[in-house]
Amino acid sequence: MTCFVHHMIRKGIFYDLGIPTSEGRAEELERKIKTIVGMDGHNCHEVWTKVNQWLEDPKLRESLRKKLTE
Repeated sequence: MTCFVHHMIRKGIFYDLGIPTSEGRAEELERKIKTIVGMDGHNCHEVWTKVNQWLEDPKLRESLRKKLTE
């Protein structure tokens, strides 16, 4: 299980974004999120820090939601 996707599932972040998910999709979601936030090849802590920034900014949060549903 990925560290930040697991956290996002447990905290209901995907639910809040309206994105149906399961722990079985964690690796796929991790790859997509890393690409969306421009953090391919970075460690989990760095990516989670960036994802948190996106989640706190309404415009970036909406962009993340839209790109995850494409």
